[in-house]
Amino acid sequence: MNGLEKYEKILKQSCLFRQKDAEELQELGRLLGGKIQDYGKGQQLLHEGDTIGQLGIVLEGEVRIVRIDMDGNERLFQKLIPSYMLGADIVCTPSRQSPYSAYCSQDTKVWFFDWMPGHEKWEEELERRLMEFIANENVRKFYRIDILSTKSVRRRVLKYLRIQCRKTGSNTVEIPYSREELANYLCVNRSVLSDELGRMQEEGIITFRKNRFTLCKGGS
Repeated sequence: MNGLEKYEKILKQSCLFRQKDAEELQELGRLLGGKIQDYGKGQQLLHEGDTIGQLGIVLEGEVRIVRIDMDGNERLFQKLIPSYMLGADIVCTPSRQSPYSAYCSQDTKVWFFDWMPGHEKWEEELERRLMEFIANENVRKFYRIDILSTKSVRRRVLKYLRIQCRKTGSNTVEIPYSREELANYLCVNRSVLSDELGRMQEEGIITFRKNRFTLCKGGS
């Protein structure tokens, strides 16, 4: 299974392979082939404009999806953790050219493979699951566009937190970003964000400790 046996639990969390048993995963691993690639912290996986021919699934570590502007500043779009797919939105386009860059923020392993197994038993199901993944990605991107369409830092923070709370069904969420990363994701200055978060807590709109945020009655 190309060394994938130890990652069975991770693969079962992936949109592409969820609810598959060990035997099915072994069969798919053989059919899809591919190779597990090792990357060091800071190593680049994709550059903007690269042509992509394979899908990837993060098995260990963390991958950051970013855009670099003309001044060399990095804009964070997403952090990919184990079980998340890399390049699914690219390989389905005619050009297969990446609109973003990707690099590892820590030591990382990624399984790269041709996304269609060449076997009719699996083609329809994998196509449906890939379409589902891309549809979910489009919804996520819509929410981010909606967040960034708001000029106020406070409203950006509230929109982001409300989205996370809706996903979990709770007013308390653990976000995946540090302060610097959250500021980058929301396209605001870090010190401005920190000051606004402090004011929002003083006003009883939110409470937070490190990455754990609670939307209070006034913010929900």
